[in-house]
Amino acid sequence: MRVGIDATYLLEPRKTGVETYTLNLLRALLALPERPELLLYAAGTLAEAPDAAPVLRAGDRLRLSSRRRLWLRLRMPVAMLWDRVELAHLPGTILPPWLPCPAVTTFYDLAAAHYPELYDAVELRLYERIIPTAARRSAAVIAISEATRRDLIEVLGVPSEKIFVTPLGVAGHFRPVANAAEVVAKSHGLSQPYLLASVGSGHPRKNLSGVVDAFSRLADERLTLAIIGTAARDREALSAIDSSPARDSIRLLGHVVEQDLPAIYSAAAVFCFPSFYEGFGLPVLEAMACGTPVVCSNVSSLPETAGEAALLVDPTAPGAVAEALRSVLEDEGRQRELAAAGLARAAAFTWERTARLTLRAYRAAVSS
Repeated sequence: MRVGIDATYLLEPRKTGVETYTLNLLRALLALPERPELLLYAAGTLAEAPDAAPVLRAGDRLRLSSRRRLWLRLRMPVAMLWDRVELAHLPGTILPPWLPCPAVTTFYDLAAAHYPELYDAVELRLYERIIPTAARRSAAVIAISEATRRDLIEVLGVPSEKIFVTPLGVAGHFRPVANAAEVVAKSHGLSQPYLLASVGSGHPRKNLSGVVDAFSRLADERLTLAIIGTAARDREALSAIDSSPARDSIRLLGHVVEQDLPAIYSAAAVFCFPSFYEGFGLPVLEAMACGTPVVCSNVSSLPETAGEAALLVDPTAPGAVAEALRSVLEDEGRQRELAAAGLARAAAFTWERTARLTLRAYRAAVSS
């Protein structure tokens, strides 16, 4: 089987969900002895993403185009036709108007169906028009969680037999760092103890304002709140930070390169992730893999991702989030218990498993 994969996301300078998924899935697929022939297509240059260059070069064929205009609509489909691709995989959940072969698309979440008020007009158009079209036209659909699978069935009416649940994995470099406190003190000026939160691209559904509210309620001058990612898109969160009585104890770290993340996770007292909605919640597993206790939401996909290895709380109740954080911070026994449970939980999620489940979807799409 000859599979063409849209790898343009690997050339993004800053990696969030789709980029992380594409990079790690390709690494795992390329390592499988029974993998199909993989042809990679990307608009850009290898110099734009040196960390992804080895993965792109490892493909059975790499087609790069410096011309981004009409890439998805025309250039990539024509290149796939020329290369006689038998199956196309679109990790970005958007299909070209035409393809010369069956397609598989990956679906991460349908958050806008639950929280439309948190999305702008452009994002809503994507969820209301483009994504339903991709689901309908795809020969097979990959859902990264059971929660996303349910949404695909209930919101978009996708036939269940067309959906393949493929949970994400934890990259091997996410593990406890022995000298983490010294590393983060030197590299990011973070001193212990600190709470850690991750907001990625800073979408309001990440509930950063709830994190700030809960942190302020702790009223502990020894603590720092460290936030990974950008909050620029979340005006309510920025306002909450500015007005917080604990403002001087809040650190916005911005984008953090991936090689720094294991130490930042490892040195944190607790990882707090009270999102309103997640398609999977990979940062929860990354923190667990580093031995960090986790407090996260009890909604959407997070209960299935965290299992019983985290404290689950209502993200709409900052007081409950604060109490959960306090219960961990003040109880060393609970810290050790959650850390051990988290390490075991994270070990069950590997990108190799994700790759093998993805091959299942590929075979089903071709046979259909």
